[in-house]
Amino acid sequence: MNQINPDQILTQEEIKAAKDAFEAYDKMGYGTLEVEELQKILEEFGHKPSKEELQQMINQVDVKNKGFIDFEDFKRAIAIYKIIEEDNEQDDTLDAFVAMGGNADKSGTVDATKLIQIIKSDFKMTIDIERLINEMDRDKSGQISYQEFKNLLSD
Repeated sequence: MNQINPDQILTQEEIKAAKDAFEAYDKMGYGTLEVEELQKILEEFGHKPSKEELQQMINQVDVKNKGFIDFEDFKRAIAIYKIIEEDNEQDDTLDAFVAMGGNADKSGTVDATKLIQIIKSDFKMTIDIERLINEMDRDKSGQISYQEFKNLLSD
């Protein structure tokens, strides 16, 4: 992950927010942050990295073991954390798909009727799940593929 290009992963809005946060913590104007401040900034972004994730990011961005992070290191850390979060979300989606009857290799389907029952009865959610499933089940098979399931959870 050290070879990642944060400018290809982060949106312009995320880069601007990262720059603003970096500058807010760079009180002396040296263009660097102490490693300990990284966690505080990530928390301001709404992220709660574990100590292991934080250490992994630090090890990956502070490859020269300088003991501080410059803005390029910081952007790389934000990009790495974004990748980790996306991977975790995909893992959670796949776990839910398998729990509902799909296969771990993303094949198979989830029965729409079973999904509706679980959403309404077990989770007691009041969303219009029938409408959402109708919109996602493009082939109108009553069977939800992994991609349809993923789209349903992401909307």
